[in-house]
Amino acid sequence: MSSAVAVTERRFDEMVSDVTSSLGDATRRAIYLALRESEKATSVADTAEVFDVHPNVARYHLDHLVKAGYLRVERASAGSSGGRPAHLYVATDLEIHIDLPPESFELLARLLTRVLQRVATVDAAELAFEVGLAQGGELAAALDLSHDADLAAKTRAAAETMQGLGFSIDIGFDSPECGYQTTHCPFGKVALENPRIVCALDRGVVAGLLRAMNETVEVTVAPHTRIGEPCTTLVTIPS
Repeated sequence: MSSAVAVTERRFDEMVSDVTSSLGDATRRAIYLALRESEKATSVADTAEVFDVHPNVARYHLDHLVKAGYLRVERASAGSSGGRPAHLYVATDLEIHIDLPPESFELLARLLTRVLQRVATVDAAELAFEVGLAQGGELAAALDLSHDADLAAKTRAAAETMQGLGFSIDIGFDSPECGYQTTHCPFGKVALENPRIVCALDRGVVAGLLRAMNETVEVTVAPHTRIGEPCTTLVTIPS
């Protein structure tokens, strides 16, 4: 293994460790997600009440998220009482994004493609879709994604999950169709060489995520034709 790759993989391990340390705790993750969705500042007392924890526990989680850069502190006005201004916490614009070393992603994708192409009993793209479907369901279960949101919100949650897998995504919606553009595909050249298989895997993961959120949808992917060009994922409800 070259030293350049080794350094990249070590940095990847560090980034995974950082995210796990910050958001690995279920309560802390729920607090962060609630603040990110509301974009409204909250106090220690309000957080403790909403999540049914002791104020000291709420403060611990909030301060940990501040230290990690996911939240920032604002000061509320003292008001007529003249007391000490309260600390309020609000989500920052920090993205949760982990870059798997490109060599690793492309190698795994290339090996997967070769395996699927040698399976003579089934269509390789169909099998890739089924693999992605199962993986999407597992991801949704681990993240405890909401079942009550509308299709646009669920598609956004699926797109944000894909971002966590190494995709760079611009999200846009136009009801009743929802979709997003992938501006960076971590599968690199393998996706260009084998779009039918790689995009089927991609479609399966997105469909699996949404099925786990009680949405039966059709997912289509318009692949890019050169590196740097975006591809488009479209989510629709079957008529």
